[in-house]
Amino acid sequence: GGGGGGGGAQLEKALLDDTDIQDMLVTEKNQALRQMEAELGDLHAIFKDVATLVNAQQEGLDSIESAVNETSVRVTTGTQELVKARRNQAKARKRMCCLVVTGSVVVVILVYWILGPLLHR
Repeated sequence: GGGGGGGGAQLEKALLDDTDIQDMLVTEKNQALRQMEAELGDLHAIFKDVATLVNAQQEGLDSIESAVNETSVRVTTGTQELVKARRNQAKARKRMCCLVVTGSVVVVILVYWILGPLLHR
């Protein structure tokens, strides 16, 4: 009968080994899940950082776009002002010419009026 008792011990040892193996597998799965959870947390943080960078860059792009639009408006206004200035300059030149001619005619008339009687004596 001693041979039968030894078989029971081996069976019990095999069952314990099987339980140990299952415990080790559960432990490994738990560690793997914890590792995956930590990596997902890291990935989440990376996505948040990327979103923050994208928002910051969008603000920069919006600022650049606003500056370009403002510059375009100012260039258009400046061009219109230059056209007006050119017209005003041409008008001023015409006025000056008219004043010079009119002044010259008045001076000639005054000289003739003042010197005319003296020349006819």
